[in-house]
Amino acid sequence: MLGRLKLRHLRLVLALSEAGTAAAVAERLHVSPAAVSKSLGEIEDIVGTPLYVRGRRGLVLTEPGREMAAHAKVMLAQFERLAESLHAVRAGSQGELRIAFRTISVQPLLAQAMTDFHRDNPRVEISVIEGGIGEMTEQLIDGSLDMLFAYDDPRLSRPALRTTPVVPAQKVVIVASRDHPLLARRKIAAQALSSERWCIPAAGSRMLHLLHTAFHAFGVAPPASGIRTSDVAATASLMQTGHYLAVFPERIAAQLCEAKVARILRFDLCSHVEPVVVVWNGDVTPRPAAQRFRDLVVERANLGAWQHEDVPVLGARAVAAAGMVDRKPKPSAKP
Repeated sequence: MLGRLKLRHLRLVLALSEAGTAAAVAERLHVSPAAVSKSLGEIEDIVGTPLYVRGRRGLVLTEPGREMAAHAKVMLAQFERLAESLHAVRAGSQGELRIAFRTISVQPLLAQAMTDFHRDNPRVEISVIEGGIGEMTEQLIDGSLDMLFAYDDPRLSRPALRTTPVVPAQKVVIVASRDHPLLARRKIAAQALSSERWCIPAAGSRMLHLLHTAFHAFGVAPPASGIRTSDVAATASLMQTGHYLAVFPERIAAQLCEAKVARILRFDLCSHVEPVVVVWNGDVTPRPAAQRFRDLVVERANLGAWQHEDVPVLGARAVAAAGMVDRKPKPSAKP
């Protein structure tokens, strides 16, 4: 029955699931709306069941239509991988590797792994992709992204996605500018912290959620005064120009302390951040380079390499950018 299906049929059903109207599908596929309607009729004749119904806002896929679109996405991604492999062979390369990470906690481990992998596989093109976790998840699903390193997150709970931990759960700590007055106190109350000036994590970030949850548990309003940023380098630079507090997983905090940017405050937030996991699409055949790189990272993670990779690139970059500003007043000139 399905032997009559063609790639163009799969592309059309997938486009319809994403675009929702015949006109939008026609524009995306560079055909006429009439051609779209004709092709949809062909597909329904082949599968023997309606794939869509007309709704108030366009064409709505039926349950068989949604099922077909889901399989079409996987099959087209597989064909794309095959085309890439053949192109790489013709071009004399070893393919490409596209990764993304949403937490700096894994950066030292990844930096060393990428360096070693590139040394051993110089003809593999390695790209680090940036974006939000929602965008990265969709790229994993459509096969354009090989793997994502992020804190374990409910948004990653998709049927096609597989995960394995590479960095264990971490304690969340408060860091302060190196000469912050609170560092001299032996005992600090949550209320005192709430009224201080903070580098407040950006809205929607995991750190902001954990910070708010911790302060609510203490029965205290969360910090509201300061500058909102989740950028580690920006936070480090701010800490060198004024008295600020910030919240980070302990591995990032340790890097900032080693770079002499901040010091850890003696206050227990009683909070932990989830393990860092590597995420990939288990329904799509991985690129050979991606499979080898993932195996390398997981092997090193299992051996505890994340404990030994000592690359404080975050603090070092911030220190260089800020120029190690000295906030102490200069002595007045002698008369």
